[in-house]
Amino acid sequence: MFDRSNMPSKDAMVALWHHKTTITQTMAAKPDTHIVAKLEKEGLAANYWELRGTLLLPTRIRLNTVRALSVRLNERGLGSAWVPCKPDVSGIETETLEKTICAYLNSSMGALTLLGGRSNKSPSYPQFSIDDMRNFPVPNFAAIDGPVVSQLAAAYDRYATAVMLPLPQMNDCPARQGLDAAIIDALGLDAEEVGSIRRQLAMEPSVTGKRYAGLGR
Repeated sequence: MFDRSNMPSKDAMVALWHHKTTITQTMAAKPDTHIVAKLEKEGLAANYWELRGTLLLPTRIRLNTVRALSVRLNERGLGSAWVPCKPDVSGIETETLEKTICAYLNSSMGALTLLGGRSNKSPSYPQFSIDDMRNFPVPNFAAIDGPVVSQLAAAYDRYATAVMLPLPQMNDCPARQGLDAAIIDALGLDAEEVGSIRRQLAMEPSVTGKRYAGLGR
């Protein structure tokens, strides 16, 4: 539907094309390319461009290298390895809601959500369909008090530009630990259970690419 371009089109279309973990290492991201509609695909491209957004979810991730599990762009765009997500909850400002969701998905609970949503046969390189994404279990933010949502959005602001370590190092990642602390406080979760989830995910064979080595720290 689109091709990459070194020059902007008349519609100034941009995208975060790849999920390069050597580049995309934080929740806050920028488009990495201009895009133009392919020949004879202009109509479809125009329709899809209308779906552009600032909150993006990955269509595929390599678990032993991935860092950011969701990102927010500084301007509305599309993706190749990413899909725009446009959440809408009555009474919650869109920017605040996007920050809340991005913070949650980059926490250990969010990592568990994505790993639990794997539907393909390659557990170490999961791919997500639109239906998979629609079924990701996340908190019902419509039923959560406003201050809690604001608290999670503030956690996004605090760690938006902090470098996320790859998932095998998530137990030692200050940014992920900070997001986990915010999730624990905001949602009233058990700190020991969340810490255990973080440790166990970091050792999960599909995450490390290695055989399970038993319980760790």
